[in-house]
Amino acid sequence: MTDTVKKVESEISKSKDEHVSIPNEIDFNCEYSENLPAILKKLNISLAFTSYQAGRLMLIRSDGKGIDVNFKSFPRPMGLSVTEDGLTLGIFTQIINFQREDGLLNMLKQPLQSIEDDITAPRIKATENKNDENAIESAPKENIKNTDNNKVLTPEQLAAQKEQLKKIEAYQQKLNAPVDKRVDACFITRSAHYSGMINIHDIDWGDEGLWAVNSSFSCLCTIEPDSSFVPRWKPHFISELVPEDRCHLNGMTLKDGKPAFVTTFSTYDKSGMWRKGDKFNGTLMDVEANSILLEGLAMPHSPRWHNDRVYYCNSGQGQICSYHPQTKVNTILAEVPGFTRGMDFYGPIMFVGLSKVRETDVTSPAPLATKYDETHSGLWLFDTNEKNEEGLMKEIGHIKFTGNVDQIYDVAVIPNASFPELIEPSHPRMRNHFCHPKMNNDL
Repeated sequence: MTDTVKKVESEISKSKDEHVSIPNEIDFNCEYSENLPAILKKLNISLAFTSYQAGRLMLIRSDGKGIDVNFKSFPRPMGLSVTEDGLTLGIFTQIINFQREDGLLNMLKQPLQSIEDDITAPRIKATENKNDENAIESAPKENIKNTDNNKVLTPEQLAAQKEQLKKIEAYQQKLNAPVDKRVDACFITRSAHYSGMINIHDIDWGDEGLWAVNSSFSCLCTIEPDSSFVPRWKPHFISELVPEDRCHLNGMTLKDGKPAFVTTFSTYDKSGMWRKGDKFNGTLMDVEANSILLEGLAMPHSPRWHNDRVYYCNSGQGQICSYHPQTKVNTILAEVPGFTRGMDFYGPIMFVGLSKVRETDVTSPAPLATKYDETHSGLWLFDTNEKNEEGLMKEIGHIKFTGNVDQIYDVAVIPNASFPELIEPSHPRMRNHFCHPKMNNDL
């Protein structure tokens, strides 16, 4: 019994050295259109999306024959930005940069060396405490003491600890195992900025660095290391910079490297008032002019500048729309059975996130709830150059989640990779997967 207790405590202690945290179990089951694997493989792309409800950043990968959904745990993942060089993710109180480092692929496809054998991660072995050993030895067989917290363990509690140990060991083995042989790109954690809970929404890289929608302070901001954030713009109807989420500014798109258009849920200038309004008055705004282009929208999200117009989601209606700034024509492009949110493009193909209608603390529920008997969560693909019989954008594929993934926030295309892998900050491979430029021998 003594050896068992010591082994349980030793292994749990070891797991703490590797920062092992077992993610909550969630049903990630999905179904997808037959053509989706071939589309992604032929274009040599994959898809990333965030689900704050599931607490996951998820990668949709393809080998041309089937779809693999890979997920990483983060607290409240929201805005995404993907470039040729990396991926940037906004979460609860941080913004994390993942650098693309395909030179690590060979290492990823090998088992990770155990921490005991890794010269880069030496461990100090604590001297055994003889008194603790004697305490365990002298304890009744049915009541074993836990030396970590000096509490008595019943046989049931010991069994529960052993079961937890099994889960930790299984998860550790999974982390240490080689990645899938099909992996063709690696994104590894490179840096993080601690912004605090600014209720970060859309993010994107521009000429002046990383821009973010700071919903808490009702502003657009840039991210710099010496501050939580640098406020750069706020709607003209917001009177002061305070963390009160007054109008629920949420969406942003850049044009020519600068913020160009945003979406808000309202034009209120009082703390959290957008939740209590009795009608929908969402807006699409021009940033440079600080003016409202469209109003009366239902919970709009995800403005995106593409093909000389602004595409956006009129989310509460389940609509995908476009607005042409020169002609001032607003067009409904598609209507779908889901809360539209998250959008990206690859050539003429549009990728849009759908979420299930959920109960919220807003006074007016989404009109979408009365339009459809059932709403869906997933990603839908449209050809922006083709129309269906109703004159709307033609759907060309989808992936629908049938388990517990109900809410999707942002969607991003990962180019030149059909089967990427991402190494998150807590992953044990972070301890010895190094990337650095060559040393200048002339120095």
